[in-house]
Amino acid sequence: MVGFKLRKESPETVYKKLRISAQAYTLGDLAMLDRTADAIDVVPATSSTTCSNVYAVAMETVAATATEALFCLVDPLQEWEVDCTNTPAVNDNYQRMLLTDKSTINNTHTDNTSDEAVFMQTGVVGAASAKRIVGNILKVANVTA
Repeated sequence: MVGFKLRKESPETVYKKLRISAQAYTLGDLAMLDRTADAIDVVPATSSTTCSNVYAVAMETVAATATEALFCLVDPLQEWEVDCTNTPAVNDNYQRMLLTDKSTINNTHTDNTSDEAVFMQTGVVGAASAKRIVGNILKVANVTA
């Protein structure tokens, strides 16, 4: 398994076609808002994506030549399963974590309080060697700092 996998929907889960350009997406890739005035709605999330820009998870794999893709809009009540960089630990539950890239969480075993902490672990999936955790994508709106 690679990337984000929706384990529990919220009553408000929305699936939507979003405009993309010059970026390939794989099922489970996290996307952030593209806030420039152009024909693109989202771009792949990175390790510097902030909670106010995290937006959706790709629900299909598309080539870089595609102009749109199906996404699941992120909702704080959803539960997601995702790959992690380090061996997961139950003791890390409720820690906030950064992304390593668009499909992996950087679980450093330390709570991260920065704006880039976009995931909160609530559990470990299977054997620790599988490096999969479960939790919530942390999304906030209209943050100005």
